[in-house]
Amino acid sequence: MRATRMDGPGLVRAAQAGDRAARDELVAAHLPMVYTIVRQVLGGHPDADDVTQDVMVRALRQLPALRSPESFRPWLAAIALRHVSTHQHRMSRAAAHTAPLDEAVGLADAGAAFEDVTVFEVELSAQRRQVQRAARWLNPEDRALLSLWWLEVAGHLTRAELAEALGVSVIHAGVRVQRMRTQLDLSRTIVAALDARPVCPELDAETAGWDGVAGPLWRKRLARHVRGCPVCLRAAVDLVETDRLLPNLVLLPAPAALVAAVLARSEHTGTAGVGGSGADAVAGAGHGGAAAATGRVRAAAAAHPVVATVAAGALAAGITAVAVGPTRPEEPPPPGVASAASTGTLRTGSFSLESANAAGRFVSVSGDLGMLTQVGPGTTATARRQATFQVVAGLADARCFSFRVQDGRYLRHASWRVRLDENIGTDLFRGDATFCAWPGGTPGTVTLEASNYRGWFLRHRGDELWVDQSKGADAFGADDSFLVRPPLAG
Repeated sequence: MRATRMDGPGLVRAAQAGDRAARDELVAAHLPMVYTIVRQVLGGHPDADDVTQDVMVRALRQLPALRSPESFRPWLAAIALRHVSTHQHRMSRAAAHTAPLDEAVGLADAGAAFEDVTVFEVELSAQRRQVQRAARWLNPEDRALLSLWWLEVAGHLTRAELAEALGVSVIHAGVRVQRMRTQLDLSRTIVAALDARPVCPELDAETAGWDGVAGPLWRKRLARHVRGCPVCLRAAVDLVETDRLLPNLVLLPAPAALVAAVLARSEHTGTAGVGGSGADAVAGAGHGGAAAATGRVRAAAAAHPVVATVAAGALAAGITAVAVGPTRPEEPPPPGVASAASTGTLRTGSFSLESANAAGRFVSVSGDLGMLTQVGPGTTATARRQATFQVVAGLADARCFSFRVQDGRYLRHASWRVRLDENIGTDLFRGDATFCAWPGGTPGTVTLEASNYRGWFLRHRGDELWVDQSKGADAFGADDSFLVRPPLAG
């Protein structure tokens, strides 16, 4: 039966093989999960629909390369987390993480996405709204993790799928969840204390210089008072445990325009990638394409209750009357040159990588994070060792490369930040730890493209190493170009 295929790998395989009906059903079944993750992390930001659409189109483009159809759901969640993280880095921090002071102390929050009954379709309790507000005090990584944990507690993800989406082991995922919960519970206590009337005079004094930004810095400052204040702790005494508030989570029904836009763009997404712009695809849905999309949504809705949640909003509004915002430009194609693997600029063996535009600064690690570090004759043996890598055949693609350090860990990108991690053997990890080499922007240099995100390249932002999307040949200057040097350590 079709319903049996819905949650199984058979549907994924059919979509990979080019079955358009299967692809549309896959989109309809999983769009609510992606939309929930994006809205959870971005809140009421107006880009949430656009980011969700980009995630789904990116996933469809990369679907033929997915080796384990059984891992589709955590693989999709990982793409959503990475895309949201990239979007956050490109938004101004103030716009992404600012909560007005009146909202923080409990006045009406008209912009909170999870309080909007037209979006969530249920009336949230005061304490569930409080959890959403408390989440704004978390750092971006913990907010993303909260969105996955919330889905886990509500039964939409398993712990193993959560771990795979994060690219870590189940044990490590448990540790990270526990740490996040500790910070969330502390944030709930702070919010409850700020909501209390009358407010604790000492807490009021502590917030005298506060600009209203709910974030980790002020969480740490206020926590020093709240933890030891009986007045503030009394305000939180009746709080229900967070995990008891979450099981009733309803996946957010995606807006009709978003459903239509994704289905229309999927119509132009074959096994080789996306053809035509998103705007063209949506325009094509305005006539016969919309009728076909409507039929596919109806068919999918009949097969799965989650799809029905999506379809109800889409069909009630009428897919033919869609209006969507501007879509992002498509990713640039890989550089039209021979791979460095064949030109000799990079090969397997022991090497160090020097920045092309920061002389004497080498790709290195500080703790677990990738950095550019000044290394020269007078630096320590440890610093030289941290800037030396064993270049091996790519874990995900033998035509590309992976970079291993002495203790066996690999450089990989996680939420676009470059870091060191042990090989946990997942497809996600292997893709994150594989970089394809191309001649760089200046003669004699090499640039490294993420094997699982074509058009995204290793580059330095100041001294930090990230994977960023290139918008053209001069997008990064020479920040993404490196000189291959003999190993700094033997």
